[in-house]
Amino acid sequence: MPATSISFRRVTQFVIPKGLVKITKANVPLGSIQRDSHTLTVGRVVFEKYKCQYTKDIIDDITVYDTNIEGYVEYNQYKKSVDFNIFYSSKQQILFSDATTPVTKKFLKQLALKDDVELDYQTIHLDMKNISSRMPQTRGIRFSTVDEGVTRKNFSGDEVDINEEAVEALQNDTAIQIIGTLDIEGRGRTVMISQAGTLMSFTSLVDMDGREYPMLEFSLEVLQEIGVLTL
Repeated sequence: MPATSISFRRVTQFVIPKGLVKITKANVPLGSIQRDSHTLTVGRVVFEKYKCQYTKDIIDDITVYDTNIEGYVEYNQYKKSVDFNIFYSSKQQILFSDATTPVTKKFLKQLALKDDVELDYQTIHLDMKNISSRMPQTRGIRFSTVDEGVTRKNFSGDEVDINEEAVEALQNDTAIQIIGTLDIEGRGRTVMISQAGTLMSFTSLVDMDGREYPMLEFSLEVLQEIGVLTL
């Protein structure tokens, strides 16, 4: 099933050596990146595609059969390899990753530390008040708060954007996540956009399944609709 979430970053420099580039830390393999042989054109935007792999730590209790001792061994932590794609447009200075945002964040951080890589990126600060005004319906707002014992509040509902606290969060630029509807390709779609650089579709993209990377194409149109990109 195609990904229904994507991570995005503003990138002003992205120079990766040819061939397979391995990422390590203290000589421990963490992942790799390699440019695909072909470019991808979505609308009028040309992307370089990179095949990536990253090993993340999973904290969970599991039981594994060990053939060496012919018995089961319990572990509370293990490593899992994640394969994903990165799409980079030098003209638009934007990068998309179909990995989760935590994986993308760690991967880019380690990649930027390599001596033979030139990488300059940042999260895009979103004007949530402006985004809400562009949505026919705002259904959810998450925001930071200084209330005692609480760091985050999450409001949801069909008229959440008229709630006093939610409006104040939008006006004070403390909203960190917004959920609402946008008209994309003639259909009302429910999307989530966060300050962390995550975009998620809560509406099925089955009508776009015939395309090579529907979530990438969808994300481009969303970022145009909310005024982040001008193509």
